[in-house]
Amino acid sequence: MARPRVDEEDGGVVVIVALWLPVLVLFIIFVVDVGNWFVHKRHLQMQADAGALAGGGLFTFPCSDDPILGETRKYAGDPGNAAPYNLQVAPTDQANVHVLVNSDRYWNEGGTDFSDGGPPCAARMVDVKITEANLPWFFGLDVVPAINAHARVTIQALRQARGALPVAVPDVDPRLGRAYFVDEATGTVLASTPLTRVGTSNGLAVWDNAAAPVSVPVSSSRIGVRIALGGGSSTTCGSYLVVCYDLESSNGVVFVRGYSTAGSGAQPNPPVARDVRLFAASCPDGYFNATTSTCSIGVSAVVDFGVADPASVGARVSAVVGGTELPLTYDATSGRWVSTSYFGITPQAGPVGVELRWEETSGTVSGNACTTTGGNRCRGTFGVVQRTFSASEARSGPVRQVELLEGGVPGANSFPLGTTHDLVVRVAITGNLEVAQTVSDPLVELRVTGGSQNQSIDCDPNLPNLRDEIEQGCAPLYTINEGAPCPSTAPTLWASPQPWDCVAVQTGGAVGQLEQGMRARILGGSNSCTSPNNWASFPNIPADDPRIVPVFVSPFGTFTGSGNEVVPVTKFATFYVTGWFSSPCPNDDPVPDRGYVVGHFIQYVYVLNNGGGSGELCDFGAFGSCIAVLTE
Repeated sequence: MARPRVDEEDGGVVVIVALWLPVLVLFIIFVVDVGNWFVHKRHLQMQADAGALAGGGLFTFPCSDDPILGETRKYAGDPGNAAPYNLQVAPTDQANVHVLVNSDRYWNEGGTDFSDGGPPCAARMVDVKITEANLPWFFGLDVVPAINAHARVTIQALRQARGALPVAVPDVDPRLGRAYFVDEATGTVLASTPLTRVGTSNGLAVWDNAAAPVSVPVSSSRIGVRIALGGGSSTTCGSYLVVCYDLESSNGVVFVRGYSTAGSGAQPNPPVARDVRLFAASCPDGYFNATTSTCSIGVSAVVDFGVADPASVGARVSAVVGGTELPLTYDATSGRWVSTSYFGITPQAGPVGVELRWEETSGTVSGNACTTTGGNRCRGTFGVVQRTFSASEARSGPVRQVELLEGGVPGANSFPLGTTHDLVVRVAITGNLEVAQTVSDPLVELRVTGGSQNQSIDCDPNLPNLRDEIEQGCAPLYTINEGAPCPSTAPTLWASPQPWDCVAVQTGGAVGQLEQGMRARILGGSNSCTSPNNWASFPNIPADDPRIVPVFVSPFGTFTGSGNEVVPVTKFATFYVTGWFSSPCPNDDPVPDRGYVVGHFIQYVYVLNNGGGSGELCDFGAFGSCIAVLTE
């Protein structure tokens, strides 16, 4: 009889399988469902990213929420959209997907649209929070009741950029101002005073010294008031980043007459001109005007003929302004000779001298018998006794108003020699660079080539000329300067690591290179109009319009030196090109001359990867450029 085999183990396998098979099945179920959860989670994150990026790329100026929200929800796969993209993977019930925009919480946590900062334009961001509820579990475990995904694109001020046009636009916002009272005969500074920005008036920035009037000794018959504006730390004429007006002379933009009270104009002496003042007729002011059309001024003068009634010596007085001579009429009440017909002042004429002439027709002057005939020798000129100034870009730059006041009264431009007066200088200049507000805004001119005082820069040491820099844009990475000093030379700058916060000014440049470069950049090198001017559609300009170009902004006074400087980058701006010389596009705007580009500054949001954000939200009301940044 055979003994049982108590040591056999065949039945153990069955036991082990019976024990571990349920565990294996549960593990497979877990792996499959967790894998399904990961697939849904990853796809949900893709939906959130796509929605935030799509919406963030639609910020325009003026900003409109509806297209941003529509594109955000479409690309986020919102089932509430008419034709959503990126639907969640099957077998999801799409109604279980909930998309919230700018919500402080997810849908399953009670979140609602716009509870975090408001709609996109107000919040300057697109924040997408997506929840998928009732996740389809293959084996019904329902371990996770909902999954969430989040993405955010914020609109930030542009801090770093590539691809700019090789143009730097000087800011029209000086840091410092000063007025100099100069003896025009010797160049001696008689007095000076700092000017402080005190506010705005009619869109102009007003600077004055009203808080501390300056004591001015009237020790010269010809005193010019020079206005110095500085973009750095100096207001000394001739220093870097300092511009002094009148630009084309050592005189000032307004004139102060110093007259003698000595002597007598009684015959046989010739008459003596004393106080001479100017007054406005149709011009805003008698001494300084920035009108765009011809306006008129008058002359008022005290002339000493040595008699109570100038008619007793047959006195006549006339003034000559801009080549036109007109008689003045004697006013017995004020004792002044005054214009009753007026002198036209041409726009942009610069300084215009006021000459005073005299004649006596009775008695004897300097040994000559005075007559009423044409050969009368009792006549002469007092020379230029006053001056008016008609503003021009070439001579007075951004200055639009200059007044001298004493005791709060304007017109303090004529005083007796040897006296001292406490004067206030009030200056108004054009405000900061501004973006266009309407399609009919005035054209902005950029002078890109022609001499050392143009606005071109050498932004890319790897490109051989201005033409290539215009066509290809500035490849190096530039960033905004926060106050650091710039290298003294361009090679030193180019040898430093990027990003560069300074840029080299470029001298000269052939106008032909500008025209070739613009055709290459805007028209793809074509001689026909392949990229028409879309300015008539402003503000609805296509985002990919090649006429949209970034430019640098540099400090006030940048282009007043030799043209070999290295200057700070203070901002990035966006310019829409509407014309350049030789453009083949029939609806392009005309330019003043070769070497100019015309157009308008616009607010613009660059898409991702076109630069670096500053970390600060874009100020939609400020001058500058912005960029969409994926921050979460």
